Amino acid sequence: MSPHSKRVQIWFDRLETNLEAEAQQAGLFEHGTMIGSAREFLVKRVLRSILPPLLHIGSGKIIDAVGNSSKQVDIILYDSRFPVFEIESGVGLYPIEGVLGTIEVKSSLTQDHLRKALENTRSILALSASIYKESKWSDRIEQLVKEQGINADEATRKLSYEFIPASYVFAYNTCLSFEKLSSAVNDWFNGHGEPSIQSGLCAVLPRIIIAGQRIGLLDDGYIQIDPGDDVRKEWYKQCGPTARALMSFWDTKRRFGFLAAHILHTVSARLGPSHTTNGCQYSSDHYYQGIDYFEVDMKGKGALHICWKGNK
Repeated sequence: MSPHSKRVQIWFDRLETNLEAEAQQAGLFEHGTMIGSAREFLVKRVLRSILPPLLHIGSGKIIDAVGNSSKQVDIILYDSRFPVFEIESGVGLYPIEGVLGTIEVKSSLTQDHLRKALENTRSILALSASIYKESKWSDRIEQLVKEQGINADEATRKLSYEFIPASYVFAYNTCLSFEKLSSAVNDWFNGHGEPSIQSGLCAVLPRIIIAGQRIGLLDDGYIQIDPGDDVRKEWYKQCGPTARALMSFWDTKRRFGFLAAHILHTVSARLGPSHTTNGCQYSSDHYYQGIDYFEVDMKGKGALHICWKGNK
């Protein structure tokens, strides 16, 4: 862990402690909390404190150029350089091309709430972004082919995944046990998700699910999830040699910190900034590395893994 990353992690941890106390005082861990209160707290006390002013935070529906729209979305993180069609302040229709991320917010996550949140996420990730596939697109495909040893079709699918908004589910509390949360996501995915899997990248599940002090992390490349040799051998025996970890669940001390780190990573990747003279892009990931939280909170601890069976 770099000294700067350590400082920011300490800042996150202090913010986590303060936010948890404030949320407790506001009653946000209670089952009957109004969604508006839960959303407002997350926006004002978490997102506004870490996100650049360039980012617009709203709610509503996301649309694409071919006439599709998502379900109602609690929080939309939007690049304000793109047009937005607001019905009222902070509520409107948001073109998919400008959407960086979405968050479904609950005070207490039930199995029904989880199912609805996953359906909402799926409706967003089914939309299509309009992209001008010029020289930089081709250059990126060639780079993926060279670096990862994959063919051009697979590289194109992976590149397309980079344009999908990062989606999150955040609940202050949950009535679901560690096992039931993992099982419910697994059951939903097996019923809805596998046809949309491409190149091992899941285009229907959220990047992170936080439910109280339980967290689910999608294996999206941000953190490499290794279930261990024993688990992999069992998967290979049951599902074949292409089986791999798709999403993994742990208990964690942090409700807000891991969400903040992943959102900042997403925003930095999409917004830049870059040097105007030489075109090189700056990176700020080293200030808030999610791997640091992973090492402290999850590594070596008991986990439940959702297995993607792959193509037999």
